[in-house]
Amino acid sequence: MKNKLILIVIICSLVIPTVVQASDYPVEVTDDLDKEITIQQQPTRIISLAPSHTETLFALGVDNNLIGVTQQANYPAEAEEIEKVGSIKEPNLEKMIALQPDLVLAAGITPKGVVRKLRNLDIKVIGLNSQSIEGIIDDIALIAKATGVDKKGRAITTQMRNKLYQIKKIVKENVESNERPKVFYEIWNDPLYTAGSNTFINDLIALAGGVNIAGDAKGKWPQYNLETLLAENPDVYITSNHNQDKKTTKSSIKNRDKFQEITAIKQRRILVLNSDLVNRASPRIIIGLEKIAEVIHPDLFK
Repeated sequence: MKNKLILIVIICSLVIPTVVQASDYPVEVTDDLDKEITIQQQPTRIISLAPSHTETLFALGVDNNLIGVTQQANYPAEAEEIEKVGSIKEPNLEKMIALQPDLVLAAGITPKGVVRKLRNLDIKVIGLNSQSIEGIIDDIALIAKATGVDKKGRAITTQMRNKLYQIKKIVKENVESNERPKVFYEIWNDPLYTAGSNTFINDLIALAGGVNIAGDAKGKWPQYNLETLLAENPDVYITSNHNQDKKTTKSSIKNRDKFQEITAIKQRRILVLNSDLVNRASPRIIIGLEKIAEVIHPDLFK
């Protein structure tokens, strides 16, 4: 009798995890396109149409189910070994269909026609197009739910929310609204382009306790006049290492004509970032926020 009980316990221990996983499906999610999607079972053949989604899937530990990514997917390094299905702007529809995915994660930049054709073939497509850091965290939770790893998703998003809360709390308690340093973010040097409103970068600067001097410029990525930059005279100068084929350095910025007149250059408050930390809606965006907070308020974030 005792041996039979032991055998029953062993069998239950093997069967129960599978039953619990199966009971999690079907799941219903509403994507950023306000489309309600029902997923009947855990996806095992996923295509990611944005490097940010690819990063998120790896962070969630479901990369083994990833069968297709865009040419721009370069993090982590293992992502470069996965089958490529075109670029972010021009995904290869025929190649995606041939891979027979049971879930496609689309981005805001994904052509609407591609999304429509995939859905017409009864392929589940989740459209993700977050416009803020809070939105990114929500989308990571959505991906976790859709792929059946809620617990891992909660761990990642809780850590992100905690770090975000800490930074916001420090800024709120120590920085008056009229004392926020003026910040300029350089997207490109020649001609000079920057980040306007409705961008992750603008959101990051505000959360980190700064003021984006191009926040009221027209468009997301406006061209910026050098004379206006000198007149605004930012306290902090930030750029990305993708700029000009990664040739932009602190030294090259300091040596530009008339830049020695800018307060940020005089005080050496310059940050050259990995652009992926601020341009991608992935868990790493919190790292980008921390680095920006450190250069804007070095006395508060060390």
